[in-house]
Amino acid sequence: MDGISWITLILATMIGGFLFAMIGVVLLALLLGNVSDRLSSNDETRQDS
Repeated sequence: MDGISWITLILATMIGGFLFAMIGVVLLALLLGNVSDRLSSNDETRQDS
């Protein structure tokens, strides 16, 4: 039982770290998309004026 509990703990840690990394990547992609959208909209308003 001790070995099974260690394997379960290690797998849970790996899955938790993977989920944390995936959430971080998604948030970073959304942030970069938002910044890029703002920059392009600023460029469009400058060209119009």
